Amino acid sequence: MTEEELVQRCCDGDRQAQSEFYARTSRRIYRLLLRMTGSEEAASDLAQETYLRAFARIGDFDARSTIATWLYRIAVNEALQHRRRLQRERGRLESVLPDVAAPGSQDRHAAKLDVAEALSSLAPDDRAVLLLRYQEGLDYRRMATVLDCAEGTVASRLNRARAKLGELLGEGYAVTEETRVGGHPI
Repeated sequence: MTEEELVQRCCDGDRQAQSEFYARTSRRIYRLLLRMTGSEEAASDLAQETYLRAFARIGDFDARSTIATWLYRIAVNEALQHRRRLQRERGRLESVLPDVAAPGSQDRHAAKLDVAEALSSLAPDDRAVLLLRYQEGLDYRRMATVLDCAEGTVASRLNRARAKLGELLGEGYAVTEETRVGGHPI
């Protein structure tokens, strides 16, 4: 079944088509959400929310991008909303609890971070752009669609996120990874 047929059948409420759509995309969506949240439980919950929103709004899909790109955008938005909710809850807790230093904070800067730890410490927007590029393999155009910005903005966000990740990882990080002979990576 082609993507267009699958989308049309999903729009018509065909459960088999929805199941096929889920089977084709769920692993990648869950993996993206897991890396963005760092929690299996949160990734699972957000994946469910992503598909609920997708099936509720699939009639709004206009085929300007692929269905996978459209779905990535929903998933990234869900993860960012989740992060904002957690920050609000944390802020409420911090206002009630006494000020206590985080365990291990003194030697945190001296410890060598691995990639998973470094990613989890990045801002959600930086983490999203890195994961879309390196985990999901999206090109700049698809990333721009997912992130709802211009391709040039994607390039600058990706450059900033790589620099932040490089700072966290130290000298073992190679910044020449995307360098192309003769031009810009877009």
